[in-house]
Amino acid sequence: MAIFKNKEERELGFGSKNYNNRVRFLGSDGKINVHRAGLGIGNVDVYHWLITTSKTTLVLVIISGYILVNLIFAIVYFMVGPENFGGLDAVTSAQQFMNLFFFSAQTITTLGYGHIYPVGNAASIAAAVESLLGLLSFALATGVLYGRFSRPQAHLLYSKNILISPYKNITGIMFRIANRKQYELIESEASVTITLNNPETKKREFINLKLEISRINFLSLSWTIVHPVDEESPLYGLTRKDFEERDVEFIILMKAINDTYSQTVYSRNSYKAEDIVENAKFKPLVPEVNKRGQLRLNVTDIHNYDIVS
Repeated sequence: MAIFKNKEERELGFGSKNYNNRVRFLGSDGKINVHRAGLGIGNVDVYHWLITTSKTTLVLVIISGYILVNLIFAIVYFMVGPENFGGLDAVTSAQQFMNLFFFSAQTITTLGYGHIYPVGNAASIAAAVESLLGLLSFALATGVLYGRFSRPQAHLLYSKNILISPYKNITGIMFRIANRKQYELIESEASVTITLNNPETKKREFINLKLEISRINFLSLSWTIVHPVDEESPLYGLTRKDFEERDVEFIILMKAINDTYSQTVYSRNSYKAEDIVENAKFKPLVPEVNKRGQLRLNVTDIHNYDIVS
């Protein structure tokens, strides 16, 4: 049984308890996989959720909210009475309700075609309230959209697998990253921490891994991040089976400067034991030179590897 030696322990804030069940500290999307309970629904950070959720979810929320609000006000207008709306020439109740729904859509957007108009205090008050709600709602939606697009990010692409490869007459654990966008990331720094259960202490340990290169000036192409598994490595002598039994997770923390915003950005990712491929080596990425003298790199090729016989 391999013993962890010459290790540099690191506290990431997840504690050192021996988790009885298998756990993943970072999700596949790089988000911290922790749910804080007991705070009540009033402590839900809606704004944070709206600016961090997926684009598809955000679009569905906006469309669903828009339809729901118009349905509610259509019901209010219908309860006020179709007779209190001028130009409502529908005959059946269903047609009247549909016309009031579209009147609500015109009112909340302050568009107001004028074909249907409120008559009397009750209908006018309801329309005025909806107009105010519409102005506030679109102001909030604009703020959310601005927050999403103005927030600097590091759009990094990580290789799907982390490899155990031959490396300088020893073994290396490595993965690759690339920038998915056209802006530049400068002063990029990498930090890799491994967490696994220690069979001797019966605790979960967090160990900082030393990297061959932990910082580069420009992340213009791809970057293969390597941890040499030599006799000084805390992973020396461990196999993929050991990683599975000890519920290993490689936690990747990246930091760089986005030159468009001149701000520091961060990115996170993690690999579990099932993402490890033994006796494999990444295929070399050779950028092509186009007619303009620019280097062209297919970043999706960072996932490709060959099995070493």
